[in-house]
Amino acid sequence: MQVRRLRNYTLWLSTLWTLLIAASFGLGYRQQKAETLSIGLAEARAALEKDLLYRRWAQGYGGVYAPVTRNNQPNPYLSGIPERDIRTPAGRELTLVNPTSMLRQVFEMARKQPELSQGHLSSLSPLTPENTPDPWEQKALQSFELGAREKSEIQVINGQPYMRLMRPMMTQHPCLKCHLSVEEVMPGAGRIGISVSVPLAQVQRAMRSTLLVSALGHSLFWILGMAGIGLGARNLIGKAATLEQSELRFRSTFEQAPVGIAHMATDGRLILVNRRFCDIVGCPANQMLERTIHQITHPDDLEAFQEHVRLLLNGRIPVYTAEQRYRRPDGTSVWTILTLSLVHSAKGLPAYMIGVVEDITERQKLEEQLHQSQKMESIGALAGGIAHDFNNILTVIIGNAALMQMNISRESPLMTYLQQMLDASERAAGLTRGLLAFSRKHAITLVPVDLNTVVQNIKKLLLMVIGERHELIITPAPQKLTVLADVSQLEQVLMNLAVNAHDAVPDGGRITISTGSETIDADVATAAGIMPGSYATIIFSDNGGGIPKENLERIFEPFFTTKAQGKGTGLGLSIVYGIVRQHNGHIRVYSEVGYGTTFRIYLPLTHAAQVSAQETAQLFPRGTETILVAEDDENVRKIVVDILEAYGYKTVVAVAGDDAVLKFQQHQDTISLAFLDAIMPRKNGWQVYEEIQRIRPGTKVLFTSGYTDEIIRKESILAQRAQILTKPVSPSLLLTKLREVLDS
Repeated sequence: MQVRRLRNYTLWLSTLWTLLIAASFGLGYRQQKAETLSIGLAEARAALEKDLLYRRWAQGYGGVYAPVTRNNQPNPYLSGIPERDIRTPAGRELTLVNPTSMLRQVFEMARKQPELSQGHLSSLSPLTPENTPDPWEQKALQSFELGAREKSEIQVINGQPYMRLMRPMMTQHPCLKCHLSVEEVMPGAGRIGISVSVPLAQVQRAMRSTLLVSALGHSLFWILGMAGIGLGARNLIGKAATLEQSELRFRSTFEQAPVGIAHMATDGRLILVNRRFCDIVGCPANQMLERTIHQITHPDDLEAFQEHVRLLLNGRIPVYTAEQRYRRPDGTSVWTILTLSLVHSAKGLPAYMIGVVEDITERQKLEEQLHQSQKMESIGALAGGIAHDFNNILTVIIGNAALMQMNISRESPLMTYLQQMLDASERAAGLTRGLLAFSRKHAITLVPVDLNTVVQNIKKLLLMVIGERHELIITPAPQKLTVLADVSQLEQVLMNLAVNAHDAVPDGGRITISTGSETIDADVATAAGIMPGSYATIIFSDNGGGIPKENLERIFEPFFTTKAQGKGTGLGLSIVYGIVRQHNGHIRVYSEVGYGTTFRIYLPLTHAAQVSAQETAQLFPRGTETILVAEDDENVRKIVVDILEAYGYKTVVAVAGDDAVLKFQQHQDTISLAFLDAIMPRKNGWQVYEEIQRIRPGTKVLFTSGYTDEIIRKESILAQRAQILTKPVSPSLLLTKLREVLDS
């Protein structure tokens, strides 16, 4: 745009310079022409005055006598003068030549020399043919009768330019000597005129020479001017083109930058914004320029922003960088990283500020998801640790209570107390199982199952849980949905969600469960915080009162509940979360107060063949084998030894991992099975297992733990078909599993 404007300016300036030179030359030409006219007129007047001077001289003497010759015959118009003709004493004949005749003879002589001025006497009433006026002279004589005193004009005569000048000759008394004889002419009459024609050839040659010099000078000035204009324009256009290219690069960089850029006045007014900044804030540029940066800054961030701007303007800080939120016109907020710097004027004063804004909303969401996941992992680790220690205590309580039952009469009043102790311990064991399920440290067995079948099979149980006041609608997917799952754990998920939905609509409502499939691509998976792939889905919805927004982030935390005291443990949804995550799945919750809540569970689809689980009843036979009992908890170790020895087994006791390896080396010929705690000091259960297998390959092992994360992470244990008992372990379960492994 600037280049085009400069080109137009150059064209106009060149035209103006050309017109100025042309005007100057034209003015010089006009002056030269006027000067030529003035010179010619001056010469004509001088010649005319000279002729009139001759005439006055002759007229003053009444004429002159000249010899009579062929060219000077006696004037017949002077016949009335007695002394017109005289004879000298020598006998020469002389005749009177009046002033007019004298001038006429002089004019005749001048005509023979064209370079001289040519004179002529003429009259509107000529007495002789020689005095007949030509057309120009006739017009001049006529103008004299109208009062004109002089007539001049440049005319071409015989192809040459002449300055012609004519004045009237007033009739005087001496003139009457000739003219009275012809007609009555009064003195002062102006019908006679004298003219002179001065050649202008030399003057015009001089003028043309001057004009040529002037033309050359003007041409030189024009060329120099045009060259100056051209060079200047070329220089300016080049600089303008460079500036335009630089501005275009800046504009392209500014508009196409992947970050938002804004120029702000020191009072916060937005004076320039790029497209990305408008996209981030969600407002078009024309509206943005009507606002200030303070108006779009989130109120919670405004005070800190204003304080740092003040420090920036005062030179206290060179640049300001911080996470900052902006408010969009639709009321939502966007998280950004703002980098603000100050631009100074040539005088060193603050001119304006440049803000670079990067949208980190998605990153913020991912960080929040990560923080939430880390928090849940931390809580899970804490819950798992508590459950591990608590399971050891429960193992001792359950074991001792069971042994007491075995050693007293069924009619004893203590039997009731012992049963109550065992029932309470079982409830406590259920609580620890919930904690382990949340922390995903409870050992589960994943087998291919049809999700539709699982949901359909638990329908009756769910109806019993929610009661008759609630409507249960189950909509299974038309296709088979095979997932790797622990059926009992999935049923636990549905049961917990049903209890939660029942409590959300205690007076009756609608609960819907539907299954389906969904393929999640990489973009959606990243935004949702899950892995891309094909998933089976369980959508569990109720039309209850919904969950307040401030509680949504905490509903999966253990022991978090909004129910009245005694109405719930706060573990229901945390157990759901743990089970789903242990199945490599994901759970999302959507809720709106007054409209209800929807849980979406994603479980990876599998192509493995479905298998069915069968339960078999076991007896508790006695045994005589030697069992290596490796357990670091003294109370658990003692109760296990007591149970085994009570049923005929012999035991070798180890208090730590390295002790277990040593005891096995010492008694390897007699030990039939190693009963190993998964977590022990100095060597864990898996390390002890590996040592034992090196010492005596094929040795049977039964693992136990209230915290089986280490075991689960060792996939090779499952590959070796190792058996795992989850604490708390009842005597019946211990004896049954032990016999099963020994006989396998």
